[in-house]
Amino acid sequence: MLIYYISDGIKRPGALQKKIAADRRVMTKQLDELVKDGFVDKISFDTKIPKVEYQLTALGFSLLPLIISLESWGEKNRAVLEMALNEKNDQIINIPT
Repeated sequence: MLIYYISDGIKRPGALQKKIAADRRVMTKQLDELVKDGFVDKISFDTKIPKVEYQLTALGFSLLPLIISLESWGEKNRAVLEMALNEKNDQIINIPT
């Protein structure tokens, strides 16, 4: 999701955090891993108040068609996936003790 949102123009950590509703520490770790793996570049600005932005690398952009395809598949199969999840949750709730 981070790769998708960065490609969509959301580059600041605070804006990304609001978009994905994740813990800042967890999100920062994921961003650091994306940087380490070469999918994202981290740009630090030398200003009075530290500022950081993220941008996709060529490798990150190459993932976008796959991410969009996966999102499309999920939307097409949403009802089936939700039904399977509900059935699984019902089984967990009805476990005899």
